[in-house]
Amino acid sequence: MIRSVASTDAVALPTHLTDPRGRRLDYLRLAVTDLCNLRCRYCMPEKGVKPVSHADILSHEESLRLAELFCGLGVRKIRVTGGEPLVRRGVVPFMAALAGLTGRPEVLLTTNGLLLERHLDDLVAGGLKRVNLSLDSLDPATWRRITRRSGFDDVRRALDAVLQRGLGLKINVVVLAGLNDHELGDFVALTRELPLTVRFIEAMPFSGSAGEHSQPLTGDEILGRIGQQFELEPATVGGSDVARVFRVPGHVGRVGIIEGHSRSFCGSCNRLRVDARGGLRTCLYGRPVLNLKDMMRGGVVDGDLATAIVGAVQQRHRDGHQAALHATPGTSMASIGG
Repeated sequence: MIRSVASTDAVALPTHLTDPRGRRLDYLRLAVTDLCNLRCRYCMPEKGVKPVSHADILSHEESLRLAELFCGLGVRKIRVTGGEPLVRRGVVPFMAALAGLTGRPEVLLTTNGLLLERHLDDLVAGGLKRVNLSLDSLDPATWRRITRRSGFDDVRRALDAVLQRGLGLKINVVVLAGLNDHELGDFVALTRELPLTVRFIEAMPFSGSAGEHSQPLTGDEILGRIGQQFELEPATVGGSDVARVFRVPGHVGRVGIIEGHSRSFCGSCNRLRVDARGGLRTCLYGRPVLNLKDMMRGGVVDGDLATAIVGAVQQRHRDGHQAALHATPGTSMASIGG
């Protein structure tokens, strides 16, 4: 099916985005800032990333314009990311506005949890249904060592508050050899009585802080260690999930493995990313392929923006290994948008 959108040439556009390998892209990760109130060792240097002028960041109005375009092209899920999205002023009403766009997309949030509890009721009122919470240790001292900041108790309270309100919750744990890999069993134990998914993530090749962590544990190594304590069986999940998902018999929650370093999920990836500066990335591991902010500020109309997005998707790389050959070295995860 195609639709017409106002443009300089009045071209017809598809109602969904499909790349050259038949992967339908219906999930947008939209970064609202590259700033963060933590300094996680695997994500950015302790001094933070180079400050970006506020004028160089997408305004909420520009982000909403882009999100509406993507919804018209078949996006059904929008995840708001950063940096830490909750440090961005006005992000709560912005997320409510996203939920009201064409097709009523599902709006989700990825957060480190430091500011979540104070905003949670307003976020829920605006339509938030699911949260991904980054939590790399259940031990306050280890958490501080990884994040290089304080605030562990705020994150744990946020975790409890999310569950109390009945929201879907995934806990993302980046596994760092010698730092938190001894806690794998403790995280799995959370799934015994709590309706959440704990997802263990291979440390990815982004940091902007070389030497901060050792060779990452592979997904199979993580599973092997968990298997020494728990019986795991594959779990069925709907949709296109980047994680291999398991359950422990008798446990309420589930366990996932995201193989970000070995990139085993590329074949079913349905994601697009727009970073805080308006860069469109068709792959997490690649460079931006369009600067949508500059195009909008240069007067490009919606139809031509949409045409450019469709064209970029048609040039999407086969997988993350191929895309990485064209990436900018030393890019931090915070600047990519996760």
